[in-house]
Amino acid sequence: MATLTWPDIDEEKGLWTIPRERNKSNRTHEVPLSSAARAVLETLPKVDRALVFTTNGKVPIAGFSNAKRRLDDLSQVRDWRLHDLRRTAASGMARIGVAPHVVEKVLNHKGGAISGVAAIYNRHGYLEEKQTALQQWADHLVRVVAADTGIAHTPDR
Repeated sequence: MATLTWPDIDEEKGLWTIPRERNKSNRTHEVPLSSAARAVLETLPKVDRALVFTTNGKVPIAGFSNAKRRLDDLSQVRDWRLHDLRRTAASGMARIGVAPHVVEKVLNHKGGAISGVAAIYNRHGYLEEKQTALQQWADHLVRVVAADTGIAHTPDR
């Protein structure tokens, strides 16, 4: 995510394409963007080097340890890792009814729910299903935040 560039995002389609060179599965991964994600991206400036998340326009953001420390202080929760957010999203999508094979596709896992012969023959990318899952997850998060803070936010779709 830190190396996300504006050219990786097709704003018209609402699609983030992670090149194979930049993910550990060594294959291109398409991530449909929820309306909430698109709303956040719309607030960000587009700087010279095309980096989406940067503090100086020259290098990707860094300092994740400092950001995590601030989150620890704000939440008063310390026994977690940034990677736990990925696990939380996967578990949360399952909890709201997203099929396991779709969660696996969202996470860009090779194995998982579709394995063996099915994995060899089933080459479907599940793009529409991933879009639905990620939108459902974003909507769920918006509801949780609104219930917890009283702040309602419904991005345009």
